[in-house]
Amino acid sequence: MDFIVDMQGLSKTFAGRSSTVHALQDISLQIEPGEFVSLIGPSGCGKSTLLRLIGDLLPPSGGGLSVNGKEAHQARIDGDYGIAFQKATLLEWRTVRRNIELPLELAGVPEAERRSRANDLLQMVGLTEFSDHHPWQLSGGMQQRVAIARALGQRPPLLLMDEPFGALDEMTRESMQNELMGIWRETGTTVVFVTHSIPEAVFLSTRVIVMSARPGRITHQIAIDLPQPRDLAVRESPRFFELLTDVREALRGRTGTR
Repeated sequence: MDFIVDMQGLSKTFAGRSSTVHALQDISLQIEPGEFVSLIGPSGCGKSTLLRLIGDLLPPSGGGLSVNGKEAHQARIDGDYGIAFQKATLLEWRTVRRNIELPLELAGVPEAERRSRANDLLQMVGLTEFSDHHPWQLSGGMQQRVAIARALGQRPPLLLMDEPFGALDEMTRESMQNELMGIWRETGTTVVFVTHSIPEAVFLSTRVIVMSARPGRITHQIAIDLPQPRDLAVRESPRFFELLTDVREALRGRTGTR
């Protein structure tokens, strides 16, 4: 089996002048192509740190890590993943289209191909009519759609998402979850998603990874067997509420998950 992400005994320690913080300890996790995996756990457990290790934004302190069959650093150089954060971090002076084109431009993709890909991505996220707007003219949810489109510009096999909907109101958040599900199904991209929300993790994921308090360790892996495509009826199904309970109990350190 070729894994898109393969971690073996991964650890991360931050050494300060007066103290050392053990953020992650003995993380072993394999993620298959096409999965949607959510990381959930108490604040400070190292979810975002783990995502940054995968994205080569931080170096590990120990253990092994490969991304798309390569060292994480090489995967970053090769553009094997896109990243979306809680804040859209768009460039205010560039239009929506030119924000989406930015990573393609930096990668040296010819102008005609950049424009064609941007058109496809704008259509996918439902923002074609806003292509010439600037970020400050868009709502928070629309800005996040631009950020997701930008992250998918190079057609990466892996999308890393760090609480991308955390700052949105509940209705917009649910709408964006539905949008993301559609994008995931359409592109086939593997997603690793950090969240604090149990309902969000259950609704979006094929598998939920539950982490302990610091030093972060994986305590449970819960397969999410809800049908696809997922809609409002799924959110109201008995199985959805059973899985919410499973994740909640796992976060409390109990082992009786189904």
